[in-house]
Amino acid sequence: MLLTQLEIRNFRGIKELTLSLDELCVLIGENNSGKSTVLDAVRICLTHRIGERARVFEEYDYHLPDPASEPSKAEPIEITLTFAEKQEKEWPDEISQILDGAEQVDDRELRSVRLRIRSSFDVAANGFATEHKFLDLSGNPLPRVGNLLIRLRQLAPVFYLASLRDAAQEFRARSQFWGPFVRALDFKEEDKAELEKALSDINKKVLQGHSAFESVKDHLRKTADYLSLEGTDPVSIEAIPSKVFDILSRTQIKLTSKTGARIPIVRHGSGTQSLAVICLFNAFLNSQLKDAYGEHSEPLLALEEPEAHLHPSAINAVVKMLRGIPGQKLVSTHSGDLLAGVPLKNVRRLRRIRGKISVHEVDESAFKPEDIERLNHKVRTTRGALLFSRCWLLVEGMTEAVLLPECARAMGHDLHTDGVSLVEFSQIGIEKLIRLADQLSIEWFTLVDKDREGENYEASAKSQLGTRNESDHIRKLDHGNMEVFLCMEGFGDIYEETISEQKRSTITAHRSTPGYWRQVVQAQKDDSKIRNSLVVAQRITAGGHGAVPELLVDVIEQSRKLARSAG
Repeated sequence: MLLTQLEIRNFRGIKELTLSLDELCVLIGENNSGKSTVLDAVRICLTHRIGERARVFEEYDYHLPDPASEPSKAEPIEITLTFAEKQEKEWPDEISQILDGAEQVDDRELRSVRLRIRSSFDVAANGFATEHKFLDLSGNPLPRVGNLLIRLRQLAPVFYLASLRDAAQEFRARSQFWGPFVRALDFKEEDKAELEKALSDINKKVLQGHSAFESVKDHLRKTADYLSLEGTDPVSIEAIPSKVFDILSRTQIKLTSKTGARIPIVRHGSGTQSLAVICLFNAFLNSQLKDAYGEHSEPLLALEEPEAHLHPSAINAVVKMLRGIPGQKLVSTHSGDLLAGVPLKNVRRLRRIRGKISVHEVDESAFKPEDIERLNHKVRTTRGALLFSRCWLLVEGMTEAVLLPECARAMGHDLHTDGVSLVEFSQIGIEKLIRLADQLSIEWFTLVDKDREGENYEASAKSQLGTRNESDHIRKLDHGNMEVFLCMEGFGDIYEETISEQKRSTITAHRSTPGYWRQVVQAQKDDSKIRNSLVVAQRITAGGHGAVPELLVDVIEQSRKLARSAG
């Protein structure tokens, strides 16, 4: 059973938020946009103690809207989790029996369970009180809670892996994931007795070869003079554990290093430890989950920044591993490499504007299936970086993509740092990219050529404006395409140097006319476009701000302005 919706009110930095969830859901957004808060909301609600007086939330979990706010006077925290079928009879009938009293059935015959956790300051008790209520389809509380909540947690156990994954903690004998493997003794009594006798014999031989311990034993025997120690020989030393359970509790995993030496996992680097913990969790789910939680349990993994400490190639491996991990995955990330392996439908983009956090996702019904595939491919080819941008600067071709970042640098700016990404739209279509940007609440600005094709792009962009001003989002070049524009802005000599000799005779217009530069551009050698773009960029870099054409200055400044408005 999947958690299909999460509603949060007055929890930490989130005043109000509703999030729809899939089997895999990847949260992205800038720092302080609420990603960790969402993960913690799920973790706290499905793992903490039950009872009105149970201390579920800390003081600073309550939403404080201004500097003078105090937790005791804050609005109540209210978190609602909805588990629901997406198609009829998706859940086995045993779930209905286990959750009898909480399960609801809508008019489409789809079953669901809705749990609300509410917490606020109780003046009479002078402390914070938390209540857990199951709700009906209208949002009204149902009478029973106790055992139902325990049963729900058994069916949907939550496992939280923080970004700082420490193998020394996770591979302890009492840890959540390693512990069940350690405790899974599978010895017959006679085999265990035989093994422990052999261990005792080995221990004696080791100690006989190291007589220095006898001095320690002699002095420790004096302890018996002061304490009531049983036995004729109260002191013993074990070079190795003599009990099977003790050996298992000290079991450690070793990984081969680059030199071939086998080194305990806790002595490897942070990235190796992080990846090992994720692999351990996967092993736990595949071999221990059903025994620990029951046949119908379906885990929910809340995973914070799985890319932490990992090389990009290792991140790609983690993405593949996540797909194979059973159950539901709720992941936060800052990695474009990870995002490149995730379909757009599974992405949730959180954005904070003027203190309010909103969540945005892709509505695939607004696109044709082939368009979704092209958009997914675009994200993959940019290693996911597009979805982290504040503003897309939509351009027609390679010349703009090469030139505009260099123009920005000449002006003293860095488009990447400003959150502006150059996006070529000719292969996909400008309308589709604008629609995607709007769905994910990414600002956009476009520069189009002054030709027939550019007019079509301009019309497509205008059709997506809605109530927005055209001047805030669209610019058209003054002369033809970008190459013609650059020629007429003083860089024509660069293009004259790369005229194809076979095409030189086609240049008939006078050099002082726009027609001449159009002919020069049409007569270029086949491989000259990128070369000329780089030469123009070098000249602009050398000339500084004053060498950047005025129109391109305007394009860059407007894109940066839109990016700042998105922060």
